[in-house]
Amino acid sequence: MSKNKKLSLSGGDTTEKFIYKLKDLIWAKMKGFTPWPGMIVDPPLDMLSQQRRANCKCVFFFGSRNFAWIEENNIKPFEGPWKDELAKVSKPAAFRHAMTDIEKYIDDPAEVDEQVNASCGGPNHATEADFDKIRDGLDNEENAADETVADANNGVVAHVVGSPEAEGLDRENNADSAASPEDAAVAVTTTPAAATKSGGKRTPKAKSVTAVAVKAAKASSTKSAQKRRTSAQQTPTGASSTKRGRRVASGEAAADQAGTSSSPRRRIETDALMASLAAKRAPNAIALLDRPVVTRPETQAIDMNSRSNTLADREIVPSDQTFGFLGLGMMGSTIVKDLIYTGHKVVVWNRTIDKCQPFVEAGAEVKDTPMDVVEAADVIFCCVSDPKGAKDLVFGNCGVLQLKDLNNKAYVEMSTIDPETSLDIGEGIKQCNGRYLEAQIHGSRQDAADGMLIILAGGDRTVFEDCHSCFKTIAKNTFFLGNVGNACKVNLILQTILGVSMVGLAEALALADRFSISLKDIIDIFDLTSMRSPMLLAKGKEMAKGDFNPQQPLSHMQRDLRLVLNMAENLDQSMPVTSITNEVFKHTKRLGYSEHDSSAVFVRSRF
Repeated sequence: MSKNKKLSLSGGDTTEKFIYKLKDLIWAKMKGFTPWPGMIVDPPLDMLSQQRRANCKCVFFFGSRNFAWIEENNIKPFEGPWKDELAKVSKPAAFRHAMTDIEKYIDDPAEVDEQVNASCGGPNHATEADFDKIRDGLDNEENAADETVADANNGVVAHVVGSPEAEGLDRENNADSAASPEDAAVAVTTTPAAATKSGGKRTPKAKSVTAVAVKAAKASSTKSAQKRRTSAQQTPTGASSTKRGRRVASGEAAADQAGTSSSPRRRIETDALMASLAAKRAPNAIALLDRPVVTRPETQAIDMNSRSNTLADREIVPSDQTFGFLGLGMMGSTIVKDLIYTGHKVVVWNRTIDKCQPFVEAGAEVKDTPMDVVEAADVIFCCVSDPKGAKDLVFGNCGVLQLKDLNNKAYVEMSTIDPETSLDIGEGIKQCNGRYLEAQIHGSRQDAADGMLIILAGGDRTVFEDCHSCFKTIAKNTFFLGNVGNACKVNLILQTILGVSMVGLAEALALADRFSISLKDIIDIFDLTSMRSPMLLAKGKEMAKGDFNPQQPLSHMQRDLRLVLNMAENLDQSMPVTSITNEVFKHTKRLGYSEHDSSAVFVRSRF
C-alpha cells in the first residue's frame, strides 16, 4: 500500500489518496454501520453483476465474513493514526468479534484466506478480466493485429446494441475509453444511462454476446454492406449526415473484415466461458442487502423453579376442574407453569414431545394427541402461533372435533387469530355439543411470567366464569366483550397501535444514531416527557443495546399486522400507515430477524 499525493481538490487543498492492493487490511465505512475492519479482495461472481459507482473496491468484512462494494473515499488503511480511535472497546459485541477475527487473521491467515479463495480466488473463478474478455471478444493469446480487428468489431457492437448517441461515436473515442485498466473497470460498472451521458463506450450485457456475434456475422455480407453504404450516401441531410454515413459504412466495413478474419476457435472459447459462468451462478446469487451475519436467538428453556413475586402475593383458589392445554410455545409454556404452581390440575400436549418433559416432572400429565387431551379435561385451552395452526387442532386429523360429542366441555381459544377464524372454530365446537370462548392474551412473555397479561374474552359467559381462577393467575385485568369475534378485533386494534409505535420509535432512534447522538440520552429525555410509556422505554433500551432477545417475536407482530390489514380490506377501510408499518416488519423478517424480538425492526431502520 503506497501513498499518492498527486490528487488535488478544488480550492488548492491536497489530500492523501491510498492505492489499495489485494489482501490489504483496511477500515471500511458502509452506510448504517461504524467503520469496520476488512480486507481488499477480488469480488465474488455474484457481485460482478451488481451496479456500483466508480472507484469502488470489493471488501471482505471480518467477523461477519461477507462482502460489499465500498467507495475508496470510505476506506482507510487498517494501520494508521486513526486506528486507536476506530478500535474503541465500547463498540457493540459484533464489532469486538470483528476485531478479534482480524487479529486472528494477522497471526494466522490460513483459515480466512481459504474462505476468501473459495468465494473469490479459486482457479476456476471468473474475474472481471473474464468479463472484459467477453466484452471485447479477445483471448489472452491474441496478438496486436487481432486487437485492431477487435476494436473495429467493437464499433459494430456499439452500433448494434448501443443507444442512438452511442452509434455516433468515433471508433478512436471507443478505443480511448478503455485505454487503461482503471478506465476499463469504470466502463464495466457504468450504467447504460451514465454511459450515454458521458459519451463513453456502452458495455453490453454478458447474455447478449452471442446475439451480437450472430448479428455481426450477418453484417459480413458484402452485398448488404454496399446497400447500406449507398443508402447512407443518398441521405439528403447535409454534411453532418454524410459524416455519419461514413462512420456507419466504416464500421460495417470493419465488421466485414472481422467476419472474414474471425476464427471459429474464438467463438467456441467465448461460448465455453459463458457456459462456465452460467453454471457457477447460484439461483440466489445477488444478496438482498449487505449486512452482518444474523444469528438465530437461542431458545430459552423454561425455568420451572422461578416464581413471580406478583403471582406469589395473589390469593388464588384453584378450580376443581381439569384443564387441558394444547401448545407449549413461548406464551403457552409460561402460562402452564403458572397454572401448575397455583395448584391447577393440567393435562398438556405439544407437537414436540420433548417440551412436555419439564411439565411432567412438575406434576402435569402429557397426552399423545389433542383428542386425548379433550377426553381427559373439562376445559381445554389452545395457544398456537397462527390461525392455520388453531384450525388444524380443531378440524384436523386427531383434532378436537374427532370426538363428535364434546359433552358440554369448554374450549378456550387463546391463539391470536382473526374474527372469521374464531367464528368458524366456535361454530364447529357448538355443533359438537361444546361451549366456546375466545380469550385473546395481550402482553409479552415477561408479562406472562409476572402474571400481568390482559385477557380479552368473548363468547360463552359460563366458560368465562369457569376459567376465573386461571385468568386470575395469569392476568392483571380481564374483560368480557360479548359475542365471538369482538375480543379478536380489539386485540388486533391494540397490536396495530403497538406496531406503528414500534416503527416510529425505531426510525427516531436510527436518526439520532446517524447524528451520533447518544441513544441513552434520547431515552432518558423521552422518559421525562408526557409521551413516556413503559413499553416504548423498554423497547428503546433494547434497541440501544442491540439486545433482541425475543419477548414477542417479530414474526408474530408482522402476522398480527397482516391480520389487521385483511380485516380492514373486508371493510374497505384505508390504513396506509399500517400498510407501511407491515412492509417494514416484512423486510426485517427477510433480513433474518424473524425469531428475534419485534424491537429488531431498529436494524431495518438504520439502513
